[in-house]
Amino acid sequence: MANISARSSIVKNAQEVCNEGIQDLNRTASHLQRCYLDAGQSWKDSKYAQLGGIVHECSTALRHPINELVDCLKKLKDLETALLEYESTNL
Repeated sequence: MANISARSSIVKNAQEVCNEGIQDLNRTASHLQRCYLDAGQSWKDSKYAQLGGIVHECSTALRHPINELVDCLKKLKDLETALLEYESTNL
């Protein structure tokens, strides 16, 4: 079997990447919704309503991976805990 190396610092970095991804997805979905609402100040017709459905679908799609990233964060935290325990063991 290949020699595999893992360090808690690498896992911590992966957690930061997941957190940044969650923030970016939320920020983008919120920005899209705000832009749509801002356009509604002067544009209220059937096409605006149609666009609303599309914006809602896009926002939902942007937020969909967040649950998977949260699950990933939980697993990374468990891995980090195990690695820290291993790293603190004196052999």
